[in-house]
Amino acid sequence: MKRIILIVAVVAVAGGALAHWYFRDRGRFTTEPESTGLARTVSGNDLTSDHAPAATLRFDPAYRYIGGQKFILYGVADTEQHFFVETTADDKLMSVYWVQYEAYLPNKPYTYNYDDSPLQVTLGDYVFQTDTEVFAFDPNRKRRRGTDGAMARQFLASKGYSYPSEVAYARLVYLTDASRSKELMIIFMDDLARHGSTAAELQEDGANAARWPEVEKAHLERIENTLEVLPTGTDGAR
Repeated sequence: MKRIILIVAVVAVAGGALAHWYFRDRGRFTTEPESTGLARTVSGNDLTSDHAPAATLRFDPAYRYIGGQKFILYGVADTEQHFFVETTADDKLMSVYWVQYEAYLPNKPYTYNYDDSPLQVTLGDYVFQTDTEVFAFDPNRKRRRGTDGAMARQFLASKGYSYPSEVAYARLVYLTDASRSKELMIIFMDDLARHGSTAAELQEDGANAARWPEVEKAHLERIENTLEVLPTGTDGAR
C-alpha cells in the first residue's frame, strides 16, 4: 500500500512539474520566422512604415541593414523585426539596432504598459519610454526559445553575428495609439568596451558604479546622434 501511495505521489509531482513547464513556456506558441512579405520597407538607411506608426527611422551611415523577419510572438502578437548593425573592420558586431513593430492580434484583449520605465527619450516628435542596463553576454548560457530576444539572437546568428561580450543596452518603446495594443520598440546594444568598463564594474556595488550615470548618458546620446525618427510623408522622410 505504501509503495502504491509513493508511486501516486511521484506521478502527481511529475505531472504538476510538467504542467507548470507547459503553461509557463509561452515560447512554444511562437511561429517560425518568415523573411518575405514584410510590411515595412528599407531604402538605403531608411526604414519606413506606413502604419503603427507612420514613420521613417533613418540610421547613421555607420550602420548597415542586414534584413528582417516576422512571426507571431507567443501566439498573441503580430511581430516584425528589422536589424541595422555597426561592425569592425573584420566584421565583428560592435553595435546593433533591433527594431520591432508589435501588435496584439485583434482577438487578444491585451495592452502594453511601460509606465514604470524610468526614462524618456525624444526622437523627433516621438517620446519613447526608455530603460537602460549593462550586462555580460554569455553565448553558452541556456535561454528560453520562442521569446522575441531569442528570435533576434537567432536571426543575428544566421548572419554570422553574436553580441559583444559586454553590452550597454537601451530599450525605447513608443505606443502608437490610445488602444495601447500596438508598439514600436527600438533596442540599441553597443559594445561596452567603448566606455572602458565592464558590466560588473558598473553595477550598483561595482568598482566603477559612480560612472554609470556618465555611461548611461553617453549611450543614450549615441542613439540621439545615430537615429532620426521622421513622420512618413514629410520632406525629411523619403
